[in-house]
Amino acid sequence: MQKTLLLKALSILLLALLLMVPLAMIHGLVLERQNYLAQATVDIANSYAGAQTLIGPVLIVPYEEEYRANELDPKTEKWREVWRRQAKQVLIFPDTLNLSGTVDTSVKKRGLFPARVFAMQAHVSGTLTMPAELTFERREKDSRIIVGQAYVSLGVSDPRGLAGAPQLEIDGTAAEFAQGAQLGQHSGIHAPLAITANGKPQTLPYTLKLDLTGTERIGFVPLAGDTRIDLQSSWPHPSFSGRFLPDPKTQSVTDSGFSAKWRVASLATSAQQQLMQIASGTACRDSQCLDTLDVRFLDPVNIYTQADRAIKYDILFVGLTFAAFFLFEVMKRLPVHPAQYTLVGLALAMFFLLLLALSEHMAFDLAYLIAASACVGLVSFYLAGVLGGWRRGAGFGALLATLYGALFGLLNSEDNALLMGALLLFGVLGLAMWLTRRFDWYALTLRATPTPTQAQSS
Repeated sequence: MQKTLLLKALSILLLALLLMVPLAMIHGLVLERQNYLAQATVDIANSYAGAQTLIGPVLIVPYEEEYRANELDPKTEKWREVWRRQAKQVLIFPDTLNLSGTVDTSVKKRGLFPARVFAMQAHVSGTLTMPAELTFERREKDSRIIVGQAYVSLGVSDPRGLAGAPQLEIDGTAAEFAQGAQLGQHSGIHAPLAITANGKPQTLPYTLKLDLTGTERIGFVPLAGDTRIDLQSSWPHPSFSGRFLPDPKTQSVTDSGFSAKWRVASLATSAQQQLMQIASGTACRDSQCLDTLDVRFLDPVNIYTQADRAIKYDILFVGLTFAAFFLFEVMKRLPVHPAQYTLVGLALAMFFLLLLALSEHMAFDLAYLIAASACVGLVSFYLAGVLGGWRRGAGFGALLATLYGALFGLLNSEDNALLMGALLLFGVLGLAMWLTRRFDWYALTLRATPTPTQAQSS
């Protein structure tokens, strides 16, 4: 009998391990659907507008340095003097920048897969100062400087997100934007200005109105001496990221939306130096190399993330259920065939597949309730016949329902998931010890295993 009990325990362990195969296949399906969601987000961004980063406005004075250089004439093989030109820029950053924006969000879908997009209406104001004299970077001391027309540059990651032409006024004069940021490799727009250095500092107040759309994220590069940004939105689940977080004293996040304010001084960021290096080609040419403050508009409950977290508890479900079967088998002396273990284990695996499939068509909580109810009902009905009574089947169904309830609590309390999981396992272990505290395991090994007919007659 001792060997029989050991073999039964080993066979149950083997079945539990074999059930990891279909569970692993379901987990692979979850990851596959996650990839579909990511690809759908990329496709929507490609057709609509991608994540946005605003750079500027920045006042730029382009110039060319003309200098002498010696080069070898390939025909005469003699050195000769030639004039060369190199295009450069003087970047003048705002003294102040105040941005007030309202952001609305909506959902676009590619098939079953959604992506959150936004539309921002922003008003920007501040001051720029044209210095009395411009300082030009020279390659040669005796070079000549040819100054071009100044312009205001506004970097936009994806100009397709510009809804209409932004309205810019500099010193009370309207300026019309043209394509291209004219700022290194950055995309965006620029507006030519009839402004030159005249020997006196010129303080130029400016205003800018723009509507900008994009997908999932908007970021701002704090280039002004004093940058202040105030955002309002109806989206209640913002994710603040980047190099700077909003002021916690003024930040408000409620069920009706959020309000956030940033204030960044130029002394607190290297954004100006980073942009000058990018414009001169001495650093990476990507806006990701700049200090930014970002807001992400992401759904807090991603069904695939939730399903992925749920399926990681599969071994816990199978292990606890099989352990309960085994305890019932040895305590009530009612044999349960390995095939019956297998069918119940497959029913447990079906829960995760049902959860994934249903959650793509309805709210995750409702999908969880339906999937759990279906599996509890199926297992209870089956075990009522296997264990010889509805009370026993209902008892195991109640145990399984408790496990599903505990898992739901774990999924909805990510910060306390470890604590709740540890308490659950401790409670299950304590229950098993309490139920078997007076059980004579030595006596069990001395008894003959009853046949199913004997068990039913008893």
